[in-house]
Amino acid sequence: MKIKSIKPAQFAGSTLAVALLATTSTSQAFNLKVAGFIRQEMSYSIGSKDNPWQRGSPDIYEGGVGVLENTASGDPRAEAVWDGLRAAAGATVDTNLPTSFSKPNLDKGNDWNLMATRAELDFHMTFSDNWSGFVKLRGYYLADVQNTYTVPSSFEDGGDDNNFKVDLHGKCASILEVCDDNFMIDLPSAYLDYQNGGFWMRIGNQQIAWGESIFFRVMDVPNGLDLRRHSFLDTATEEYADERISSPAIRVSYNLNDSWEIEAYAQMFQPTVHPRVGSSYAFINSPYVIRNDIGFDSVDDQINVGMRLKGQIGDLGLTFIAVSRHNPDPIFKWGASNQTSMDAVFPGFSSQPFKVNSLASLENLGLFPGGGAFPAVGGKEGPLNGTTNSSDWMVGAALSGLDGVETLNVLANDFAFVGGFFQQAFIPAGMMPNADVANGIYVTNAEEAKLNIDTFLSLLGDVGADFIPTYASENIFGFGLNYIFYSEPDSFLDQLIVRFEATYTPDRKWTNNGARKPITEDEWITGFAVEKYHRFSNKFPATFFSFQWMHKSESDFVGHHLSTLGGTLNKGPSGGESSGGWDAVAFAFQQPSPGLKWRYDFSFLYDFNGSWLLQPGVRYKPSGDWTVEMFATWMDSQDTGAALTPIDWTDEVTMRLTYQF
Repeated sequence: MKIKSIKPAQFAGSTLAVALLATTSTSQAFNLKVAGFIRQEMSYSIGSKDNPWQRGSPDIYEGGVGVLENTASGDPRAEAVWDGLRAAAGATVDTNLPTSFSKPNLDKGNDWNLMATRAELDFHMTFSDNWSGFVKLRGYYLADVQNTYTVPSSFEDGGDDNNFKVDLHGKCASILEVCDDNFMIDLPSAYLDYQNGGFWMRIGNQQIAWGESIFFRVMDVPNGLDLRRHSFLDTATEEYADERISSPAIRVSYNLNDSWEIEAYAQMFQPTVHPRVGSSYAFINSPYVIRNDIGFDSVDDQINVGMRLKGQIGDLGLTFIAVSRHNPDPIFKWGASNQTSMDAVFPGFSSQPFKVNSLASLENLGLFPGGGAFPAVGGKEGPLNGTTNSSDWMVGAALSGLDGVETLNVLANDFAFVGGFFQQAFIPAGMMPNADVANGIYVTNAEEAKLNIDTFLSLLGDVGADFIPTYASENIFGFGLNYIFYSEPDSFLDQLIVRFEATYTPDRKWTNNGARKPITEDEWITGFAVEKYHRFSNKFPATFFSFQWMHKSESDFVGHHLSTLGGTLNKGPSGGESSGGWDAVAFAFQQPSPGLKWRYDFSFLYDFNGSWLLQPGVRYKPSGDWTVEMFATWMDSQDTGAALTPIDWTDEVTMRLTYQF
């Protein structure tokens, strides 16, 4: 069920108004407690790689700078297409396809990934025996510490230091947020609680955190994530507390008896927010613009709903959930370029997906003599360095979890200009020898794809594009159980907690290489966890251990469909489904010192498709007011079939200095 008639502002306002009116009848004196902290957060790069997504193309990740091969140069089929288009344009000077492409090295190197100041104020309010409230005010300032190329100020509505503006609610991410390029101020929590016997209600802006896992989210489905601050690279044991994005909601629960509780919620839809293009932790290629201003419009009035039943049968705990929602994780499809300047020469060009950044290549066709910079596109300048050639295309697609071969078929089928261009020029020239247009097939392997991409980009020059996010509706059904084992006191098996969670989503949808029609399959997600507090010595507090395993039948940790993973420069994806799905294990422990001034943390994640993350840390609390934390994050991936490949450049040491008051 989807509720479509309530606007977000109306829903947010009504949830608070109802609660505020209800409290006016109380007579008990108002009580307020205020606490907070200010924290400096710093992450220093210790890896040998820089973020490949910031510099115009991830092909630089593979050393692709300087002079790059043009696989179309000298190929008689491609040269014939080139000559034919030149003749049609009336060119008088004979030229051949360029023998190579020039790729400038925009990598300046980075020492710091993060330099931020955070302040939070918590307001705890008591109105009566039944009513209480909580408001968290958060301010976050992110200094521009990246040494990278300068993006034009009109590009992606923010220039080279846009870390927060996203074009969702106004220019910001959530309805209770103000932001600019380098700062955001929001109310991640602003709600009122009502308690009366076995009935409880929370009204206002809130996170709804379900599930018990550390790295993995199985039943934690109500809210998406906000990854603009430090991606998801805070300490794993914080369980997405800072990343889980809140939204106005009404949440109620009722104790049916001493053993069973039922809970329900209705919450304004709020999408996941990725790091901004060009920012420190971006994992979307900088020539490509995510058009939130288009994609969010169709779902900004949606309300997600869900129910949870929790109970206890002896030592066995049971949980059942049912959620009807729009998935906060976006599905991306190509958007039209709206670049009308070339429609006179190439009719319908504005309806095709690519934004051309320079007229220099088109000058070789006898078009637009004089070359130079291309006019602004839709009021926005293009990126300085777009996708240049086939190695850019294939490597960028592989690192993004896309199929560099199949994307050409998607473009030809979804955009009449591209399909017509291929049918009228490339297919007659024999450049797509295995084409089956009736069945939507244009290219069938990487060799064909590279030849056609290089010919196409020889004509146009380096390009960028828009991606439009869409948010599919889905129903999720899940169950969980936990059991506490008891054994001989102080033995390792005594009070051992075992948890299992599983969700089933029929007809879940994923990005399909930018196609308008997404990949659709049923998906099972399961998680198994073993947790234990164990005291090894009377001199030390108990050590917390957690071991977890996760299995996903169709997608990986970051939400890529397995069928699109594993591509390289010279081949399309191998897929990640040969093992019957995606699996990963995680292990974590925390050990406080005597007196609790020190705490030692360790977390490890291993993806069976070939990536891992290691995160040791230490926390020092010399007094009740001050805390110093330091943790390192290392990660690596064996190939593009691994889940962490898009961010495996992120080796860093993070320090957080906090003053609490």
